[in-house]
Amino acid sequence: MTYASVTIALPTGASDSVRWAASELRAVLKRRGVSSTEGSATNGGTLVEVVSGNGRPSLKSPVELPEKEESFSLYREGAHVVAWGRDDRGLVFALTELADRARYAQGEDVFEGTFPLVERPSARIRSMARLFCSEEEDKAWFYDKQQWRDYLTMLASNRFNRFSLTLGMGYNYPYHNPWITDVYFYFPYPFLMKVPGFEVEIVELSEEERDTNLEMLKFIAREAAKRGLEFQLALWTQRYDFDDVPRANYTVAGVTDANLAPYCRAALTQLLTEVPEITGLTFRVHVEGGIAEGDYGFWKEAFAGVAAAGRPIEIDMHGKGLDHTMLQIARETGMPFAASPKYLAEHMGLPYHQSAIRDREYPPEVARSEREKLSEGSRKFLRYSYGDLLTKDKDYKVIYRIWAGTQRVLLWGDPDLAAGYGRSSMFAGSDGVEWCEPQSFKGRMGTGIPGGRFNYQKQGMATRYDWQKYDYQYRVWGRLLYYPEAPRDSWMRYLAHECGDAAEYCEKGLSFAGKVLPLVSLTHGPSVSNNHYWPEVYTNLPLIEGTGQRAYGFDMDGPVRFGNAPTFDSALFVTAREYAELLLAGKASHRYTPLDIADWLEELAEGCDQAVLDAKKTASFATPAVQRIVVDVEICGGLARFFAEKFRAACWAELFVATKVSSLVEPLLDHARRSVMAWERVADISRDLYQDDLTYGPQSWLRGSWHTRLPQIQAELLDLESLRGGGKYESVKADETVQAAIDAIKARRAVVAGSLEVEAALSFNAGAGFDVRVSGEMDGEPILHYRHVNQAERWKSTTMSRTGEGYAASISGDYTQSEFHLQYFVSSKKNGQAVLTPGLDGKLANEPYYTVLQS
Repeated sequence: MTYASVTIALPTGASDSVRWAASELRAVLKRRGVSSTEGSATNGGTLVEVVSGNGRPSLKSPVELPEKEESFSLYREGAHVVAWGRDDRGLVFALTELADRARYAQGEDVFEGTFPLVERPSARIRSMARLFCSEEEDKAWFYDKQQWRDYLTMLASNRFNRFSLTLGMGYNYPYHNPWITDVYFYFPYPFLMKVPGFEVEIVELSEEERDTNLEMLKFIAREAAKRGLEFQLALWTQRYDFDDVPRANYTVAGVTDANLAPYCRAALTQLLTEVPEITGLTFRVHVEGGIAEGDYGFWKEAFAGVAAAGRPIEIDMHGKGLDHTMLQIARETGMPFAASPKYLAEHMGLPYHQSAIRDREYPPEVARSEREKLSEGSRKFLRYSYGDLLTKDKDYKVIYRIWAGTQRVLLWGDPDLAAGYGRSSMFAGSDGVEWCEPQSFKGRMGTGIPGGRFNYQKQGMATRYDWQKYDYQYRVWGRLLYYPEAPRDSWMRYLAHECGDAAEYCEKGLSFAGKVLPLVSLTHGPSVSNNHYWPEVYTNLPLIEGTGQRAYGFDMDGPVRFGNAPTFDSALFVTAREYAELLLAGKASHRYTPLDIADWLEELAEGCDQAVLDAKKTASFATPAVQRIVVDVEICGGLARFFAEKFRAACWAELFVATKVSSLVEPLLDHARRSVMAWERVADISRDLYQDDLTYGPQSWLRGSWHTRLPQIQAELLDLESLRGGGKYESVKADETVQAAIDAIKARRAVVAGSLEVEAALSFNAGAGFDVRVSGEMDGEPILHYRHVNQAERWKSTTMSRTGEGYAASISGDYTQSEFHLQYFVSSKKNGQAVLTPGLDGKLANEPYYTVLQS
């Protein structure tokens, strides 16, 4: 269809955000040489009729229009296109969808794509966080107005509904911290304004720069509001030891213990008055924000400053250390309020919410210190997951935050996982998710390098703005978080435009690559902290004890070696050490083993490799857009092989550590060599492409690159060679027990996802028994595993009893008499093979348990 002209007919009284979206569509059409006007008469051209809510379009819809907020629909008949939205945001999505089609259309039909199209949101809150952590690296984008226009347009066009500008996240600990150097925006208020009645200032900061900072904040807020985005301002730090930071580049003067709370209260009110577009504030309410846990007086005063602004402002409290007293303080302000726990520690795993937290995250008998009496004491179970927040009658939002610990540099883009997150972010009454964007924490803790956010040393690879490398990532994430069933052309039109005949292979490669590091993060968790564990540029954890103590020793129970590193879901995965203990005891595992993980990673590596080989045959292979994708896919494929072989080697290593049997050294060395070879390939790819020093912190494990990690990876192999004979261990032969374990590994069969038919109610009443029945082929009695949706509790299990053609078990009314929902899964065997129902499917994107909501 050829478009000579387009008329956009807006509804009467269209909002500013809808008018902005219409202007965006007109601007794109103009760049394509298509004239456009606003009005109702088409003059023989194409009419885009924009209809809101219950308005009546002149062209009847061929599909049922959804009632859900933010929904939209596109349909057409000939030259008549209807863009319908349930509300203003739905209209913005409808119009920006048309603009996106026009921007990337390959043929004469500028609106080519799925018609009719109906989309409705899954995750209610879809937020992207951009962190200011480095004066050297972040001022450039903070002051760039055109960058903000383009960036916020990209977010709105990809169905995000919230943007969070995050300040004060530069350091984890504010007390007597010798690492504190770059403090720009660390204590944000005096970098933005002078608060009347307080002599608080940044000594080295000019009034002109301070005023410029506030004007930029106002500009960003206005531009976000113009596009229909909620504007969240995250203020993570309320104090630090201002008089004990000798290396700090700026000095905060005038703050005392006596005036801190009144100053913060006044600053919050003034900030909200100066920037009326702010819709919410995020606070770190545990010790790392500078306020001792249990100091409720400070928060009462600070939150009163929020309420004094005189309009609804969402008070979002970071989950770590959050208790019910803090929730009540927020409740009493009359403001909307939310809790924002981490999705999976400080990393990104598979989309489902971990079935169980690590043993170290359960509360200790004695808190680590008085100022950490909640986060390292009675509320420790909330450090890295949803804890006990998901009660049936909660009156606050729960918004998950995905921290940037897993994948910071490499391009991510898996539609399967993105859709899975779209579904699971609403788990058990939750409200959505915020993602710390790619490169979050770049240059953190004083390690900023001018221009360092672009990462490349090879000329011609960098994009204009640092975030543009990740355009596809934002697109897939935002659109599938919004609507997990979004049509494939929603992202393929972009790839076709950017990557030409390599588009399909880029899509496949990124899908395989996008599963690699989330799977590794979930199943290999030597540290929950992104400050110590960076699986993307991995600091080696040895198979036999040796190195790795400084990076991981503080956050995992010893011995500090690969096979003993915990998983982030002990209900569904065993470690190599646990697996070896089961083998030596002659027992099977109903949980996924390291060998299952290795098989998955091997499949992902093969998928990455094939996509790269196919892309190399295309005419577009040498273009920068394709190269940026292909090299990252190739690196992810290499990482998949590295970790696959490391998991396999760890199983043999743990058997060797337990038995000292000499014949175990050879398979251990074989897999260790293969893992080193995989890393050597990754290093070869990265050496001439990426900078030698990718800085995310000052410690060795937070900086460097794949090729600079190579010597430590290779050094371990030399250490392992020494195990073969002499030295510490004498030659030991395998007895019957060890030989049986060796035979079991060699004959091992994978744990598979559910083949059972499960019959159970979709909801339950508190105090009533809950029955689960299963049928299908199985060896003997299956086991029902169940728990409240409460990470402070541990899982229970019961053997199911034979009933007719299947088996049944009941969860007692005493157990269901609770304020929490239920979750459960079933383990069984079929022809000797372990089966988990539902288990993880082939896409690794589903929830491997059933969730039952309380009526």
